[in-house]
Amino acid sequence: MNIIQCEELSKSFGRLHALQRVTCAIHAEKIIGVIGRNGAGKSTLLNIFAGYLKPTSGTCEVFNENPFNNIHTAANTIFIDDLLSFSDYLSLEEILKMGADFYPNWQEALAHRMLEYADLDLTVKHQQLSKGQMATFNLVYGLVSRCALTILDEPMNGMDEAIRTDFYRVILKEYIAFPRTILISSHHLQEMESILEEILLIDEGTIITHAPVDEFKEQLIALSGPSDALESLLTDSGVYAQKIVAGMTTAIVDASRLFVSEEMLLAKGIIKSSLTASEVCKYLTSKKGSDIDAIFE
Repeated sequence: MNIIQCEELSKSFGRLHALQRVTCAIHAEKIIGVIGRNGAGKSTLLNIFAGYLKPTSGTCEVFNENPFNNIHTAANTIFIDDLLSFSDYLSLEEILKMGADFYPNWQEALAHRMLEYADLDLTVKHQQLSKGQMATFNLVYGLVSRCALTILDEPMNGMDEAIRTDFYRVILKEYIAFPRTILISSHHLQEMESILEEILLIDEGTIITHAPVDEFKEQLIALSGPSDALESLLTDSGVYAQKIVAGMTTAIVDASRLFVSEEMLLAKGIIKSSLTASEVCKYLTSKKGSDIDAIFE
């Protein structure tokens, strides 16, 4: 069964087309990275999944129902972002106590252990926390709810590197303890790549690719070697980026359009190397012909 199913989904805000004819299916019990540049449409898509926004056209189903203002989907979904706020009158401890009233799988004792590790004072109010502390509390709140669909929109914003590293492990351990569908939108793909099973890449309101992490990384490869040896290969290889220095060329190409064996490449002095998921995202969403170095020339 698909947890999420979208068909020709579009969302506009006046003249701004945030999403354009998005079609995708997300299956249960996976950790999926929803990746894209600023303004790509990630948050809009996640807000539609959570039932907070109504599509302009097309369909979106969560647990086989329209999620917009739907009590059933809301009861099984939690959405955590940096805009999440709680009552000004409640302490963190009181907020945690109330969680059990809303979420049947609520893990209050686990929340206390996580927040104690993060050195958060549970007697303070939510709005008294620093940005990083607030992000930590919100992430913990989302995880211990153990909702079937857990959506984390930039959950690490404001956290320092040490606490981010710890909480990527927390996300993975929580997923192993209680499997569910976890969608994570983040600018820190390189940091969290190891916990992801799939990547859903969005650019300019459209899904470019949705694939397991290993398959995603194999879409592009880097070729390095003498410029004259590479010239003929690059003609039909779908070049995403190219740099020439002192007669040597490094190019990022579409792996599916390269029909030369590694042995033949080595014979021409050309080295083939793989890219990280973060690098693949960068090149797949780069504008053709764009190069930051060019503005200084």
